[in-house]
Amino acid sequence: MAVLWTIPERCRRCYTCVRDCPAKAIQVVAGQARVVPERCIACGNCVKVCAQGAKRVRDDVDEVNGLLAGSQPVFACLAPSFPAAFHTVVPGRVIQAVRALGFAEVWEVAFGAELVAPAYQRLFEEARRTGRPVITTPCPAVVTYVEKYLPELHPFLAPVVSPKVAVARAIRQRHNGTVRVVFIGPCVAKKQHLQTSSNTALDAVLTFDELQRMFTAAGIDPADQSVSSFDGPRAHIGRTFPISGGLLKTAGMGSDLLEGEIVGTEGKDRVLMTLRELAAGRSKALFYDLLFCEGCIDGPMMLNDLSVLARKELLVRHINERARFVSHRELAESLAEFEGLDLTRSFMQEDLVLPQPSDQDIAQVLERMRKTDPQDQLNCGACGYPTCKEKAIAVCQGLAEPAMCLPFLVDELEQVVVDLRHSHEELATTQKQLLRSERLASMGQLSAGIAHELNNPLGTILLYSHMLMREVKDDQGQEDLKLIVSEATRCKDIVRGLLDFARKSRVSKAPARIDQILDEVVTIARPRSVESNVNVLTEVEADLPVLMIDHIQLRQALVNLVMNAVDSMPDGGTLRMSVRSACNGDDIRIEIADTGCGIPPENLSRLFTPFFTTKAMGKGTGLGLAITYGVVKMHSGDITVDSELGRGTTFTIRLPIRTAESAAEDGSAREYRVEEQYFR
Repeated sequence: MAVLWTIPERCRRCYTCVRDCPAKAIQVVAGQARVVPERCIACGNCVKVCAQGAKRVRDDVDEVNGLLAGSQPVFACLAPSFPAAFHTVVPGRVIQAVRALGFAEVWEVAFGAELVAPAYQRLFEEARRTGRPVITTPCPAVVTYVEKYLPELHPFLAPVVSPKVAVARAIRQRHNGTVRVVFIGPCVAKKQHLQTSSNTALDAVLTFDELQRMFTAAGIDPADQSVSSFDGPRAHIGRTFPISGGLLKTAGMGSDLLEGEIVGTEGKDRVLMTLRELAAGRSKALFYDLLFCEGCIDGPMMLNDLSVLARKELLVRHINERARFVSHRELAESLAEFEGLDLTRSFMQEDLVLPQPSDQDIAQVLERMRKTDPQDQLNCGACGYPTCKEKAIAVCQGLAEPAMCLPFLVDELEQVVVDLRHSHEELATTQKQLLRSERLASMGQLSAGIAHELNNPLGTILLYSHMLMREVKDDQGQEDLKLIVSEATRCKDIVRGLLDFARKSRVSKAPARIDQILDEVVTIARPRSVESNVNVLTEVEADLPVLMIDHIQLRQALVNLVMNAVDSMPDGGTLRMSVRSACNGDDIRIEIADTGCGIPPENLSRLFTPFFTTKAMGKGTGLGLAITYGVVKMHSGDITVDSELGRGTTFTIRLPIRTAESAAEDGSAREYRVEEQYFR
């Protein structure tokens, strides 16, 4: 069973655990930082730094309760850092509270430090003779890291058990192995050590947090207990073991700064640097006392937020208070009892160093993260890796994801915002076109019905008006009848426009030249343009293809635009008509620009609405632009307008280039129904 794992619901993608994991044992999958058990050294850094409480440590309370309920006596081994953990309670009361849980005896692990100290003295002397360095092994996280990731340092690990194992073996020796032993301390790595190592002499490991929960469940308040002393032999200087340099002091090994034989350091960053220097042959020291935490008083499962300095002062005060109760003679007699105790251990060599990806693979990952130039590699550390290159290596090794990069995510988000804005604009345009099409379709159906109903009575009015004109001889009567005929004729023109707008006839597309259509439009508009003193200019791109279009309808659409342009310049002006290929090469662009009065902004959205006109009564039906819009849409094109009051208006038509040759190739040269292409 894994010692550490992630609670997915609490993981918030902060990647702090990635940054603080010395073993690269955090794998990010779908944004979730999960612990890889086979790579984990159980140092507990991820537990300490996770603000969301997403890292869970294996709970062994039930297992210990089962041992306490059994027939064999259970001994507790209490780590020497406990006075700093239960800092509000007299240490002797904590010892009695542990005994009150049902433990037969409570031994201090500090005595185990006294047991192993002579072994380290001998190893140091041997290192001086042979020049072979020694790495101390009380910290299981350091041992596991060397076993898994620095196999070249494996021979330098001191073959000496940790103080907890030493005191557990002492308990079993005194009681002939008929007892159960539980270690209690601030360390998570000791849980993994128990699980992966043989002959630890321990049956279970509890953290201080688990011990506190057992107190609460049993209704035991340590502050209410009587003051008690440890069972078993009492320690002396061994109580300094949880403090940095405590092992050296216990073993009586001085550290001369100028000699450089001994390196004592703590904290994962300094420890990793020291180990790498040793592996690279750059460190020449002989003895390395290393702790992954800032001393055991900074273990991941301490019960308070006190600083390391405050905890150290608490522990030093306790050591000084208790030192006067232990004589050197008593300590020597206790050590003599266990003189033949086996304090040796072996190690399990694993090589979990991941293969280094190629430069090409790293470059590909950097490109995926949009870091193609050195300037793009910010090395901000937000992903948990110190540099962008190390992050790319982790991606190649399957430990990380490109999306862990904060600048990458920001760039992605900005692109999403741009795409959303573009999509919103396209949607708004489409909605406007849809509303306009629906309006045109509805008006077309209404117009068709109105035209059908009006045609017959208008025909009758005109017939009888002409008959009356032949019979009436006086001038006044003739004038009145001419007015009737004129107005009835105008009504028929309106009806004809309605029918043109809503006609159900087939629209035939055939090969046609757009420049010829433009010439015909100019010819049709010439009388009115001359009358209004409008100068008409045309510009047609050479070598335009023959298009598949409805010649008559497109000509009518252009005539409508040209006539409106001429009407907007009653005092003269310039009308420019141009035809050219669009930049994309897929469209024909037709522009009709005038220098007339312009269109008010509030009228632009209503231009293509049937019956909307700004012309005086009797001057227009308001159907010309609606018909033009329908013709353009039937040709799968688009029409836009740009206008400025007092400076003129430009209508732009875009038609897809559909040549006679391409139409013949796919057999699409056929008739189109207006109702299918336009009114649907």
